[in-house]
Amino acid sequence: MTPKKDLQSILRPIEHYLKAVDEAIKNKLYTGIDLLDESSMHTFKKSGKKIRASMIILSSGLNDSIPDDIIDIACAAEIIHAASLVHDDIIDNADLRRGLPTVARLFGPKVAVLAGDYMYTKALEIAVGNNRTDLFPVMVDATIEMVKGELYQIQYSNIDNITEEHYYRIIEMKTARFMAACAKLGACVAKMDNEQSDILYNCGMQLGYAFQITDDAMDYLNNAEITGKDAGNDFINGKITLPLLRLLQIVGEKEKDLLINYAKHPDNENWNYVLEKATEYNVVEYCINIAAEYVQRAVKLLSVFPDTQFKNVMTELALFFIDRRY
Repeated sequence: MTPKKDLQSILRPIEHYLKAVDEAIKNKLYTGIDLLDESSMHTFKKSGKKIRASMIILSSGLNDSIPDDIIDIACAAEIIHAASLVHDDIIDNADLRRGLPTVARLFGPKVAVLAGDYMYTKALEIAVGNNRTDLFPVMVDATIEMVKGELYQIQYSNIDNITEEHYYRIIEMKTARFMAACAKLGACVAKMDNEQSDILYNCGMQLGYAFQITDDAMDYLNNAEITGKDAGNDFINGKITLPLLRLLQIVGEKEKDLLINYAKHPDNENWNYVLEKATEYNVVEYCINIAAEYVQRAVKLLSVFPDTQFKNVMTELALFFIDRRY
């Protein structure tokens, strides 16, 4: 189940749609107020993977025809995702995002909060454009879940009270439900029936879990050339994810106590020990195998759709989720 292409190659069949999404983002966010325009567009200076826009576009084409009006809703999803990153970086006191200073670091937390609020509101306005009121509740529900997930993570971020069940609930609300909404939004724009819409929602959920579990596992790979980022960011920022939870399940009591203590006092030195143990016990491989199970379920759900180019691309994208390089 290893993809043979990089992400850019996988998404080449919808490249012109994604370029249109980029243009739409610029046009929709523009206000003429320099501070707001600069701060709201800052996250887009380095183009992200546009996974959510791709999910919407590909889902809408699974019956072999992408609707002409798909761009706006794909644009709205990317703006919501970017807004969540702006607010996450404030919460995490992060300095960098995609190799650039965060909005909060560059413009200050007050501007970042307001820019994020504007982006959320603008995206929801786009979602109800052209009288597509059927899209609004799907987008709103997913956005609400993301906020709830952030608060749930804050509540259960302590090593003393987080469990594997809490972890899966966090990634369900913060990542999986929004990915599911993107898949369903594509179905709605394409005017699919309720059965196909529900199948795609479920498919998006599976892929959302797979995406986040893989992302968390990559934090435990000590190879910036492969992952594109420094290892240990989650641990040092106090985030307890599946690799550490798995490690705590399988080490001896003495090692477990030490790991818990290090998680309470996260720094680079303690991270080195955690990484050593994670490597020794192959926790990254364990997590990727879990993610692969979600991908397999998603691919199976796609089997009800006709064999088209867009189904092939979506399948390749699903496989990319468990073997991505950035």
